Amino acid sequence: MNTTPLPRPSWPAETPLTGTVQLREDQAVVYVPGPGGQMVAVLREHLPTAPVVHQPRDLTPAPLIDPRAQRIAAGGVLAAGVGYGGGQLLVGAGQVVSALAGLGSVVMWVAIAVVAARLAPSLGGGRGTVHHTTVTTKWWGRSTIHTH
Repeated sequence: MNTTPLPRPSWPAETPLTGTVQLREDQAVVYVPGPGGQMVAVLREHLPTAPVVHQPRDLTPAPLIDPRAQRIAAGGVLAAGVGYGGGQLLVGAGQVVSALAGLGSVVMWVAIAVVAARLAPSLGGGRGTVHHTTVTTKWWGRSTIHTH
């Protein structure tokens, strides 16, 4: 193997190169374009043998909110809805109980009035009803009432 460094080509070449090109088997340095446009010497074993194949990226859109966070938020909304609905149910039940209590007191007062109406003639001393009433009106708003 030849270990002498190869001469660096000058760019652009002063005279055009013509003729056949013969590659040597023992040539270990290859010139490749580098940064800035100049040619850089690279050992052949450092060159990649095959192009690098990258895995395709997953381009499906991600959700705006994390699904776990959505489930937690939905559980909180459900709990709030159940609590509010239960409170409204208890308020309605309280109104029904209040209405029944009011209805019971109305029924009690009606029963007292019926009993009082039945007992009134017997408690009045036996006077009975008035058959004839005479009202006499005089000057200055004075009135006299006579019952017979």
